[in-house]
Amino acid sequence: MNNYRYTLEKYKGRQSRYVCPQCGRKYVFTRYIDTETNKYIADNVGKCSRLDKCGYHYTPREYFSDNPHKKEVVLLHCKHRVLQQQQQQQQPTYYLPEIVATGSIGQSSTHMRWLAARFGQEQADMVQRIYRVGGLNDDVIFWQRDVTGRLRTGKIMAYDEVTGCRKKGLGTVDWVHAAMRREGALPEEWELRQCLYGEHLLTLFPLRTVAVVESYKTAHIGAILMPRLVWVAVDSMTGLTAERLKPLAGRNVVLFPDEGRGYEYWSSKIEDIARQVGFRYRISDIMEGRAAGSDIGDLPVGNIDDITTCG
Repeated sequence: MNNYRYTLEKYKGRQSRYVCPQCGRKYVFTRYIDTETNKYIADNVGKCSRLDKCGYHYTPREYFSDNPHKKEVVLLHCKHRVLQQQQQQQQPTYYLPEIVATGSIGQSSTHMRWLAARFGQEQADMVQRIYRVGGLNDDVIFWQRDVTGRLRTGKIMAYDEVTGCRKKGLGTVDWVHAAMRREGALPEEWELRQCLYGEHLLTLFPLRTVAVVESYKTAHIGAILMPRLVWVAVDSMTGLTAERLKPLAGRNVVLFPDEGRGYEYWSSKIEDIARQVGFRYRISDIMEGRAAGSDIGDLPVGNIDDITTCG
């Protein structure tokens, strides 16, 4: 991979070689190109292949030194390209109509029945109510609502009712927006921009410390075991990004990565993310040394004051 801004043009036949401005020979002169624009710098900026008999070599550095005003034009062009790229990256946010979720709210699912069996029906009902959990043919629907309460999508997942573990295999995970797209119910330009699961709770509890976990199931368990915190999930280990965590600006945050690579990965990312977004954080190592794949639902949680205080 070429990391230089300016490079000699690759050979593409005689049409990519020119008359040398010094010796006048045809097909011996290679021009420098700007890799940002894919254009030549100038007709005379390049290198003659007749090293012994000519030796002409006029570099981009020498050219811009001799023509400083040209450098300013290049810098302005670069600035324009950066602004264009930033505008392209700021894609619009698309939403689903609330009616898509309405009929599923409160429907039975193996996940919610497992939650009730383990923690009691009252606690399961609390989780269903605040997260507005849906159900479909015994699968759970984790609806994603952003900080304004608008619906982004829903993740449909199959769980084992006895173990509480996610089922794995073809057809055990789907997305509502993906299903709607397959049925032609969404326009072609519709694109998902995920938000935090449970993000809508941030406006309901503006003063509470926020707990960040990987999975939606873990957020539900956390809301039962440690109700003083607002529990949100990033969907996966790699879902911990500045874009996803923007709504946490100004908050106190505790991160609970799952056992395994999560702690190391999140530890390497969170400092930069917290600085960009602007929040105080602490990362809990409570899961380290536990069984592979464990989350907080596998712990007997006692006094948690020491792990929920932000540093």
